[in-house]
Amino acid sequence: MTLVLLCSATGSPGVTTSALALALGWPRSVLLVDCDRDPAQAVQAGWLHAAPLASRGLVDLAQAHRELQPVAPLLWGRTVDLLDAGRGGPDEQAPGPGPVRRFLPGFTHPGSAVVFEPVWAELAEALAALSGSGVDVIVDAGRIGRTGLPRPLLAAAGAVLVVVRSSLRSLAAARLHLDGLRETILDTAAGAEPGFLVVGPGMPYSNAEIAHQLGLAVVADIGWRPDQAAVLSDGLPAPRRFEQRGLMRSARAAASALASATGPARAPLPVAAGDATARSSDERA
Repeated sequence: MTLVLLCSATGSPGVTTSALALALGWPRSVLLVDCDRDPAQAVQAGWLHAAPLASRGLVDLAQAHRELQPVAPLLWGRTVDLLDAGRGGPDEQAPGPGPVRRFLPGFTHPGSAVVFEPVWAELAEALAALSGSGVDVIVDAGRIGRTGLPRPLLAAAGAVLVVVRSSLRSLAAARLHLDGLRETILDTAAGAEPGFLVVGPGMPYSNAEIAHQLGLAVVADIGWRPDQAAVLSDGLPAPRRFEQRGLMRSARAAASALASATGPARAPLPVAAGDATARSSDERA
């Protein structure tokens, strides 16, 4: 099992929506963690329809850390069910048999990430332990930012994916941050070579063109379907056969490829088969 970290350079390439789509399409049990240091609470407000999440998430774990309580035993009980936000009180039990899809909410106030600095290392250890017990972890790390991503998260990651659109604007922004990201990963002695997750391949640049020009493999891609993405990002009603439409179909394919490549044997990350298939699938949706 593994920890997959998603991040972006600047702009809005769709990190949170992509992370949520991957979590919903993941073939094994998975925990989605909101580690964006610029809080937006997008999953809570959108997909979870503003469900009350008191005593859940990173803020509660930070309080436990200040009280000298270990984070790892508390982590699972501070998550919510991605498929059923209204079940009631915290689930303190470890994951049972069968795939589960959970969510650990992020920060609730601007500036909360500053006081969380002493907690990153313990959180990363807890997530790594969880991924070692049969639950994969997807981290939405938000923007890389001028100070870079939290090093403990990078050190724990089995895969680091920079989410980009296939537009020149998105790719130019990503290029500015790639060298720094690579250097940080090397400094942490992590084994994860970063790769791209492309949202909307072929609009206009193909996966092959992106990989060639930026010197980084396109590991997976997800279709660009704004109407379907709004179900995840804004909580709009799902259309009929939503799971079988272009967005979620491409998300399941990406999730399956990532899960296979980053499992116990940790095979080299795949290169996306190409965006022609993804485009034709989206056109049929």
